[in-house]
Amino acid sequence: MIKKASLILVLLVMCGLVICILTYPRYVLGSSEEEHHFVGAVGGDNAYNRGQAPEDWWGEIKRMHGHVGPWNVLGWRIGQAALRELDTKWGRHELDIICYVPIKTPHSCMADGLVIGTGNTIGRLDIRLAEVACLDLIHVCIQRKDGTGPVLIFKPRPAYLRHIDAPKPEELEKLSRECSTMKESDVFEIQRITTSNTQR
Repeated sequence: MIKKASLILVLLVMCGLVICILTYPRYVLGSSEEEHHFVGAVGGDNAYNRGQAPEDWWGEIKRMHGHVGPWNVLGWRIGQAALRELDTKWGRHELDIICYVPIKTPHSCMADGLVIGTGNTIGRLDIRLAEVACLDLIHVCIQRKDGTGPVLIFKPRPAYLRHIDAPKPEELEKLSRECSTMKESDVFEIQRITTSNTQR
């Protein structure tokens, strides 16, 4: 009887803690996601953001990544489209980017293309990788840090992803050049989502 009562008491305390954490995370865990997430990642045209867009993006990918492949060119193209669609410039750090890929190469190579395409960096906490289970779930979610505008989901076309999956070394240049010149809508689609947090 005492064991049963103790078990019930422990369960009640645990349920209470879970409810508190879900209801008041910033007070229970010490900080909110917003406070933690953007520490030091100051966006805009200011002294923190004096980087220059590379004049030779192809060469910059090669220098940074070690080679140019279709996955990093895909990331570069998505990054460039995000700058256009969300009305910002390279290196301003005004965007928050999450790249959803299986955490293995060549899929993760897309992240380096996003860095070259936008000027965002992992160290500035404005580009992150998130793991998905398979090729069909790959996408990139991008929004402005100030909450204005929509959330954009860049979804590569499944047929295109299958075309570039596991390229052979001798195919890298051809597939990369092909990616750089293909019609954007043949490479990826852009979905716009307006959330309740979006300011107009």
